[in-house]
Amino acid sequence: MADMLNNNLNNNSLQNGSNNLRPSKPFGLNVKVPERTIQQISETVKANATSGVSNIFNYLAKNEQVFDGTVARQLDDLFVQDFNTKQILKNSETVENKASFVMDM
Repeated sequence: MADMLNNNLNNNSLQNGSNNLRPSKPFGLNVKVPERTIQQISETVKANATSGVSNIFNYLAKNEQVFDGTVARQLDDLFVQDFNTKQILKNSETVENKASFVMDM
């Protein structure tokens, strides 16, 4: 089969004077790309490659207190304050002498 194709290619090139299936010169090998274009391509590739990673690092830096446990400790402190305040108010309502309650926060 390959021999038959090669014979057909050779016969066509002999009849037409050239082979129509292949260009006479290589395409695009003699094109010079300007230095500025190469620099822009490298800047674009670098910006695209680091854009996703830099966004993640910016998010982690901005919300560092969430990840290191500071916010959890603050929430725990607020829940303890809330619980203690409610208990003090509840106890002040049940006491017989009805002492006045002053909340100092």
